[in-house]
Amino acid sequence: MNLSKLDIKELASLIYETLKIHHIDAVLVGGACVSIYSNNQYQSIDVDFATYSELVLIEKALKTLGFERTGRCFSSSKCLFLVDFVNPPIAIGHQAVRKFKTLKTPAGSLKLLTPTDCVKDRLAAFFHWNDEQAFEQALLVCANNTIDLKDVKQWAKNEGFEKKMKLFLITQR
Repeated sequence: MNLSKLDIKELASLIYETLKIHHIDAVLVGGACVSIYSNNQYQSIDVDFATYSELVLIEKALKTLGFERTGRCFSSSKCLFLVDFVNPPIAIGHQAVRKFKTLKTPAGSLKLLTPTDCVKDRLAAFFHWNDEQAFEQALLVCANNTIDLKDVKQWAKNEGFEKKMKLFLITQR
């Protein structure tokens, strides 16, 4: 498969399927989810997965695709995206994430954050670090997907960010 021709969703699916073949469970998180849920209106430059598996096992799996490891990241001269592995558990603020979405693509399946959790993930960056780009990303995901705003509001309340959540709700409309 020509890595240079894959979009971020196809690449993430190929990596997910490759990891699965090697008995590695992983979940796509971060900006790549925004790219997928915004139909590439936002383009992430990396593909972040969370997994409990050891990097040496991941390295063996991704070597079959031509990726080389540097620290916890993997790259290929034939691929536009950097592949990164973040430490579990998967949580957004203080809330553990236990439900995920599975997409089907031409390259296979892909387990990733739900659109609602993707919005919460981006809002967490905005709430904690005033990351305006993350705020815009959350808006893009909302514009292109059905989001459980009641769940997002409750999460923001539990995290202590009700005031900033009001700004998001006003802007989101």
